[in-house]
Formats: sequence, structure tokens, C-alpha cells
Amino acid sequence: MIHYPHQGLRHPNTRSSSTPKRKISYRHDRFFHLPTTIAENDPVLRRLYSIVSLVLDDHPYPSTRQEFYRRTSEIQRNVRNLNLSPMKQKFLHRLMSETDVTLVDLWQGSHIIALDHGHLYNTWSKFSSAHPRFSSHYRDVPLQQYGINFFDHQLLFGKTSIHGSTWFQMEAHGFDPNEIYNNPDLVIYHGQDFLKYRFHQMNVGPFGFSPHTEMNDPIIRPYQPLNTKRKQKYQRFLTDQAFLSRFTNEFKQKI
Repeated sequence: MIHYPHQGLRHPNTRSSSTPKRKISYRHDRFFHLPTTIAENDPVLRRLYSIVSLVLDDHPYPSTRQEFYRRTSEIQRNVRNLNLSPMKQKFLHRLMSETDVTLVDLWQGSHIIALDHGHLYNTWSKFSSAHPRFSSHYRDVPLQQYGINFFDHQLLFGKTSIHGSTWFQMEAHGFDPNEIYNNPDLVIYHGQDFLKYRFHQMNVGPFGFSPHTEMNDPIIRPYQPLNTKRKQKYQRFLTDQAFLSRFTNEFKQKI
């Protein structure tokens, strides 16, 4: 079953009311502003959480359409502030166009599977910017995983099986033992991300959390190459032009 997040969200009620209503915080808001039950009951974890909670941009996953629009706008601003190279911007634009993944899911770390028979993996793994990585994902798949850096953040990707689909997720901090020598802080940052994942059981992206993990409701997207989309758009244009021409000729004959 293909998962399309946000489609089932209801539009916020825009009708005005003369009686002011107390703002009710959403379950996710309450959850993310407090340590988890485990952290509250363990004095050691409670101290760790008080430190870890200050490290990242801890935005919860949007639970309403209004929150989704707000987070999209905020993430757009955050991505602009990264000042990515034109090549990286083009890469992300194509990724989102071909998989229809949202900015929220990409930058809040959702685990995404593209039904592409491994095409994206085969293409991305040949990039000079793709660095070999290892992770806890799909341990039974004997294929090299890779990461593409976006400054401190990293797009981790691999395949679901030898002949399977490409999976990917944006991580707040990538981790590669070969990079520890140049940047020892990676161990600390990635460790903090791991603690947050263990506390919340949610992926930790550059700009927030996501409940869509490898083991829990991953986002599955159909893959459609950009060239195919352009051909389909052009074909629709030709069809519309043919219909308009036929309609015009019939109208002239009646006159």
C-alpha cells in the first residue's frame, strides 16, 4: 500500500467565534516539550535528556494541515540559509520531483522508499559526493550504503534488497568512521541523535522529528523519472491543442 502523508489531514476550522477558546496543545506538542516516561523515571536519563534536548531543532511532525504548511515555510527558510551549491539544489529538486516527497518528510528525517527497482541507488552511488556508509538499516542486505553530505546533514541511502527499491532518509548528522579524524565532534553529534531516537522512537532529521521510520510506517512513493513527467505533460499539451483545433473548425463550419 502506498502511503501519502498529509492527505487525510482536515483543514483547520476558519469560522470565527465570539467566544474565545482556550488553545489546546496537540499530543505531539506535549510529547516533545517533555521528556518521555522512560527519561522521567530514570535520574541518569533525565540528566542526559536535559542536555540532549537543547542540541537540535526539535520540531514535532505536523499533525494538522495548518501545521504542515507552517513547517513547510519554516523549512524552506532553513534550507535557503544553508546556501547549498546550485548542484546540490538541483539534486534535491529532482529528488522531490521524481518521488513527490515533501519538504517536511525529507528534512525531518522520514524513512522513504521509492519504488524504482533500485534506479536511484544505482545512479546516486556513482556520484563523487557519495561516501560509503554503514548503518543499522537493512542489515541483511549485503550492499554498500552511502551518504551525501549537505554540510553537517547527510542523505543516507541504500536498497531494501539486492533487487529491491531505493530507500533514503535525511539525517541531522551523518556518521562515518573515516571522517572522525577530521571532525571528532561527529561522534558526539551522532550519539546525541541516537539518544533522541531511542527516547522518542522517531527519526531525527536536520529540522525536526518524524514518526516514519524503517520499522514503523515508512513512506512508500512511486518513482517517476523527470523525463517521463515532461513527456506526459507535453503529450497532454498536444491533446489539448488537437481538441481546441477540432472544436474551432467545427464552430467555423456551423457559422
